[in-house]
Amino acid sequence: MFQGYWAAVVTPFRHDRIDVAAFERCVAMLAEAGLEGIVVGGSTGEALSLTREERLQLIKAATHTAEGRIHVAAGIIAATTHEAVQQAKDADKSGAAALLVASPFYVKPSSEGLYEHFCAVHGASPLPIIVYNNPGRTGVDIDLNTLERLTQLPRIAALKESSSHLLRIFSWRKHLRSDFALLSGDDGVSPAFLAMGGDGVISVTANVVPKLCVGLYNAWINADLETFAYIRDQLASVHEALFIAPNPCPVKYALSIIGLIRDEVRSPLLPLSDLEQLAIRRVLQDLSLLAA
Repeated sequence: MFQGYWAAVVTPFRHDRIDVAAFERCVAMLAEAGLEGIVVGGSTGEALSLTREERLQLIKAATHTAEGRIHVAAGIIAATTHEAVQQAKDADKSGAAALLVASPFYVKPSSEGLYEHFCAVHGASPLPIIVYNNPGRTGVDIDLNTLERLTQLPRIAALKESSSHLLRIFSWRKHLRSDFALLSGDDGVSPAFLAMGGDGVISVTANVVPKLCVGLYNAWINADLETFAYIRDQLASVHEALFIAPNPCPVKYALSIIGLIRDEVRSPLLPLSDLEQLAIRRVLQDLSLLAA
């Protein structure tokens, strides 16, 4: 399950309400493209702007649309362990196949506090867990000692690594269970991540060009380095454009001009400037995703 390309899927809005029809279109496109899975209600899904009822609605819509073609993981992003446990229980009841559990944000817990947090979520749900390390957003960085302890729990199955420490993947691999998956959370370094022993990517870019992302991964595992390099270079400009402003503002604009969703985010996020929009439009035109 925890390999290849996953998409951290967006949450489309229409007049500040979830646009279920647009969300289902996105999930269907991603499933048809051959992705391994999607994460619903993660950072790219504007998790912190969603109500409990909206999170449940998204998970149910995703599992219904996926029809078993693609794995559905629920994002668990909370500042307290109590809230994370409740979200995990909700996700299980709503049909999710896995959990992507972020470190608690803002409160900056100790390493022992992080360990206890993940243990509590693990004990509250029968679903496999992807540990989500994103110190730029949460304010805390999971260290190797904590991760080693967590991998002794049977359902701690993978790490989504979104720190800037790419070399740690190379050095950590030998300390972790052989069946424990390492997933990149940074599109820009994903080719290097795979080359250093990573198992896959949880991607923002895959929302827009899922077939290219699948092609990159397939080229890598088939040792087709010429195709891998070609797709890597194609994707480089897309990665750059989709992080020209805070995520998910650029990817939502890209999906809107492709015709899948409305360009709408919730405050305090803002729509892109005209110059930022132009940069994304040019990249998509170069890939023939838009009319010239």
